[in-house]
Amino acid sequence: MTDTFGRGYDLVNPEPEPEHQLQPVKLPPDFDVFFRQNKNTFFRIAVNRLHDPRDADEALSDAALVMFKKWERILAHPNPIALAHRILDNKLTDFYRRTARTAGLEQALTERPDSSYLMELRSGDLLDGALEELRRLAPLQAQCWEMHKLHGLTHAEVGAHLGITEGAAKTNSSKGHKKLKCLLTELPDVEKGDS
Repeated sequence: MTDTFGRGYDLVNPEPEPEHQLQPVKLPPDFDVFFRQNKNTFFRIAVNRLHDPRDADEALSDAALVMFKKWERILAHPNPIALAHRILDNKLTDFYRRTARTAGLEQALTERPDSSYLMELRSGDLLDGALEELRRLAPLQAQCWEMHKLHGLTHAEVGAHLGITEGAAKTNSSKGHKKLKCLLTELPDVEKGDS
């Protein structure tokens, strides 16, 4: 192959050979090990936020894809697990937003869910509302309380996941617990109507 000036093939920047078939993407061993070790924790966090295991699985898949694409950045981060949790949290928020946008466009179910399932969801509505308000007011306290109380992690593990000390995780968890108590007493009762 010659260039326009007749000097021949460019040896410094040769043209790439065309690929005839796509090669499957193989996970790097470090990412594979990392994700296998943390998948259950990630899934518990997603289920606690989204309440539906199918939605949690979808959001976790989206988060895993972003983590895989940014794996080099995650490895270079001083606290890789904290960055992975931030990516997961952002993907859960994106999932909320996406479902809110498409809520009016979905078709009705062919079968109605049984009332026991609805009653289980109803019991968590008050806590969910208070937890969302706490996430808005003090996101770090909400994360610490949620990881410690709902996911059963120790304060040391919470601190490692969020990139803070164990003492800071314990303090934020305690403050979050107190604010949640206040929010639960301040929120209006969902049982009572306007009548």
